[in-house]
Amino acid sequence: STSVETELPSSLDPVDLAVEKVSGPNPMEGILALRELAEQDEPNVDAVVWLGIFGVQSGQLDKARERFSDALTLEPSHSEATWQLALLDMEEGAYDRAVVGFETVMDQDSSYANGLFFTARCYEAMGNVDAARIRYEEYLPFAPDTVIEQRVLDFINRLDSGDSAGTNE
Repeated sequence: STSVETELPSSLDPVDLAVEKVSGPNPMEGILALRELAEQDEPNVDAVVWLGIFGVQSGQLDKARERFSDALTLEPSHSEATWQLALLDMEEGAYDRAVVGFETVMDQDSSYANGLFFTARCYEAMGNVDAARIRYEEYLPFAPDTVIEQRVLDFINRLDSGDSAGTNE
């Protein structure tokens, strides 16, 4: 069993190893390893995306946005970079752009079902109650537990009662 343990790290992707280091005792070591991978002549796109994600976590949103955009320049159909940009857009109130990003990712990869929930939130914020309601209903089967399912049902009931988040002028 010792041979398995010694072989394991070498089989891991260098990006995964660097990401692991970020949550270890010396996070900067992981960030520097990611930077090195991201800034090669042929940049590692996943490393660029991870630098963006860590940028979001540390509140450096402009830098994060730049990283996600760089990743999409290198690989225009990179789902995670598109997803992270859409989350940033939603956070910053650019709901129309966020919806486009979420839709793009869901078209590419059906495992991003949370996009249904986030597009519903965006539509609601834009005052598009019908689209919001449809998205919430589409999301229900993907709700990970009854608590979230109940919350989504509450959102739908609120929309039905005409009390949506987008109409509080």
